[in-house]
Amino acid sequence: MARWLPKRSEILESRWLKSHRHLLQDRRLWRFERHSVAKAAAIGVFIGFMIPIAQFIAAAATAVAMRANISIAMAGTLVTNPLTFPPVYWLAYKVGLWVHGGKPQVAEPDVLSHTLDEALVETTGKMISSMEWLHQAMDWLQGAGLPLVTGLAIFAVVGAISAYVLVQLGWHLRMQLRGMARRNRVQNRTPQ
Repeated sequence: MARWLPKRSEILESRWLKSHRHLLQDRRLWRFERHSVAKAAAIGVFIGFMIPIAQFIAAAATAVAMRANISIAMAGTLVTNPLTFPPVYWLAYKVGLWVHGGKPQVAEPDVLSHTLDEALVETTGKMISSMEWLHQAMDWLQGAGLPLVTGLAIFAVVGAISAYVLVQLGWHLRMQLRGMARRNRVQNRTPQ
């Protein structure tokens, strides 16, 4: 996979980044170091939940500003993607409703409780187009308002904290396992 990804030098030589090249020289933006990766994971997950469009750009810009690994930050935004977007937004809306202790502000169309494929055939057996499904979903999102934003904010904060802690713990565990393996190799080499 690494052979298909552009190298750091190729990215820095891009004519599109010429005016911002000086911002991208910091090695922390490209290296896989514990704190840089943990910050990047938190940034990516937070932006993935909070910003519905241009997530990669927002994650990269935030990673540069916070001196975190750019590629991990961008990958972290994939917590919301075309497959997870409908259930995540629906669940965030439900959490927001629970937090606000209210009843739904807008009626939930039946198609939102199903995936796009399931929504294409309603219970009546009548076909609806994917554009109609998208239109209904967008109408619902516009009316969801405060509960949706509240739920997404909760997901973003909890997700970012969880991502940061999990990377730190995973890195610590990895280092302990490497140390144990190294000690075992040394013990196996010494004559007894």
